[in-house]
Amino acid sequence: MDNIDVIRRLEEAYGKQDYATVDELLSDDFVAHTPGSEMMPPGREGAKAADMGAHQSFADKKTEILDIFGDGDKVVVHVRMTGTNTGGLPWANIPANGNKVDVDWIQISRHDADGRVVETWAQMDTTKLMMQLGAMPGM
Repeated sequence: MDNIDVIRRLEEAYGKQDYATVDELLSDDFVAHTPGSEMMPPGREGAKAADMGAHQSFADKKTEILDIFGDGDKVVVHVRMTGTNTGGLPWANIPANGNKVDVDWIQISRHDADGRVVETWAQMDTTKLMMQLGAMPGM
């Protein structure tokens, strides 16, 4: 399986909350460099906790890979997420309010020789997300 397929499988596993597959695809020493990762446990447990939190906040959460490409041990993916705020975002003091969100992010992943994800770097349009949730005024 090539690294692009690993990221496709990983995104699918997150969508299904299939954390056994997430464990299989992330390396034992996985490190996330993403907004909010400092608030999560380290390693795979943090990645799974972040996804569980997203599903709790947005029970109808859906993601879609808009673009993906890779070279060597790196893969770049552009992902779109939609959902409805039915669970609130406790970490941001945002209550459940029924607001719809449509936001995207870019992630770079680095893979080991077996294809497992060792490290990720991501940037999300958090300003757009906060505006859609009513936590920031619109432009």
